[in-house]
Amino acid sequence: MSERPHPTPAGPPAAAPAPDRRRQRLASYTVRNMVYSTVLVLALVLVWWSLTYNPTEQEPRRVEVASTAAYAVDQADWPVWVPEPGQEWSPTVVWFEPLEGVPTWHVSYVTPEGEYLAVHQADGVTPAWRDVVLSGGEQVGETRLPGPDGERGWQAWEAESGNAQNAWLLEVEGQSTVVVHGTAAEGEARALLESVQARD
Repeated sequence: MSERPHPTPAGPPAAAPAPDRRRQRLASYTVRNMVYSTVLVLALVLVWWSLTYNPTEQEPRRVEVASTAAYAVDQADWPVWVPEPGQEWSPTVVWFEPLEGVPTWHVSYVTPEGEYLAVHQADGVTPAWRDVVLSGGEQVGETRLPGPDGERGWQAWEAESGNAQNAWLLEVEGQSTVVVHGTAAEGEARALLESVQARD
């Protein structure tokens, strides 16, 4: 009778393979390099965007009207019409200097509707002065608009292009000629004129 083989005793469990430190190190380098690369690409994109950013609608440049108005009042021989239309109106240009040889007060605004509206005022105006201020427009009628002395009859003018597509002209006898002009409609011209104070 043959002997059955005795089972060999089980040895200790096989040890788990040692971790591959080189592979772990390479993996950590790969992740770190990916983070660095992403940060670098984002930085380059930000620099490119800042150099090429060009908003389609730039904020109008606000100017300080009071000091130039004070100078105009000091220099002019007539009451200077100074508008004070409020914060919704953005003043863009203001000066008192010769225009076609005629000392002229000028202040312009971006209106609450985003249009352009300006005031030109001078005494002893010439045809050349009128042509420049009115952009070669033509008189198309009359209308009543306010001013510091109440409502008066103003000439209504229109031009095909330029900054006087709509214009209103008033000759104050013995004082000066005032032109309000721009791309704004009459309603905003009325609002601007209602804020005017005559200073002398």
